[in-house]
Amino acid sequence: MKILAVDDDPFIRELLPVVFREADYPHLTLADSGAAALELLATTKEQFDCLLLDIEMPEMDGITLCRHIRALDAYQDTPILMVTSRSDATAIERAFAAGANDYVTKPFDVKDIATRVHIAERMLENTQRAPRLDPHQLPTGGEPGTHEFELTDPVHIGRVEQLVLPFSLGNYLSQLSRQHIDMCQVFATKIEHIDELFATCNTREFARAIAASAEAVARVVDCPQLLMTHNGSGTLLCIVTGDSLPAWPEIEILVQGELDAMDLRHDDNSPMSVMLSVGGPIQPNASRTQRVRKTFDRAIRRVTTRQKVKLDSSPSQKPSVSAAH
Repeated sequence: MKILAVDDDPFIRELLPVVFREADYPHLTLADSGAAALELLATTKEQFDCLLLDIEMPEMDGITLCRHIRALDAYQDTPILMVTSRSDATAIERAFAAGANDYVTKPFDVKDIATRVHIAERMLENTQRAPRLDPHQLPTGGEPGTHEFELTDPVHIGRVEQLVLPFSLGNYLSQLSRQHIDMCQVFATKIEHIDELFATCNTREFARAIAASAEAVARVVDCPQLLMTHNGSGTLLCIVTGDSLPAWPEIEILVQGELDAMDLRHDDNSPMSVMLSVGGPIQPNASRTQRVRKTFDRAIRRVTTRQKVKLDSSPSQKPSVSAAH
């Protein structure tokens, strides 16, 4: 595995080759700045398989560097690990929103590095990566119901800040400290009648519906401590740290209001109806080994129950205010 590590600290640059050799990853290249890293990425013939970026660097910090790297066609899917001494969750969340997939904290040991790089290696070997769609770049007039992905695929929508890959959101959740778990809330949203939307929309329209749903959630929650992923089937998994989450079920009404205000349209300018159910928030599971699966499963069950309650009600009724469990 060919790895590029970027850090302005000369001590760390001396330490990393030793740590990576002990972890059985000897193919390491070092850069001392963001500019030097971008030069290496542009001139090195053989592509790097994994990147480690220090968050706190002068001139160009690791988060800005991460954004630049994700803009390169050759590195849209390459695993990026952030290296930080911060316990500040906001910086880590900003890094994930910029395209990072995982992180390690200083001081780190061989086991820490080996574990996170092994996870990145598994991601690199995974051939079923989420399809990437940008509603602004997809052509208009595609065939309705004809897509190069399944409804259940976790399609990744470009240009939506805070919307990350499922793999990345799982890594973020799995490493949260006990302190941050106590401040964290997880909830899910789901587009109603998503199967009908999938069958009647072209790919650009379907991507626009998912992007609009994520943007509506981001506007209502309106804080940098929000991360989301599209988990497939029109379901968004959302994580918020802090006390910025609006009360439930008012959040559902607010999100739907934002969606309605967007006045979504099909390519032929006919109205596109996108209705969203929002499940009640939960705290993450305490166990690191089972946290991701159990937490996300619970959040999805809540929004599924919420949606069933709404769909069983009269269409003319306003959303119920009873909590879903």
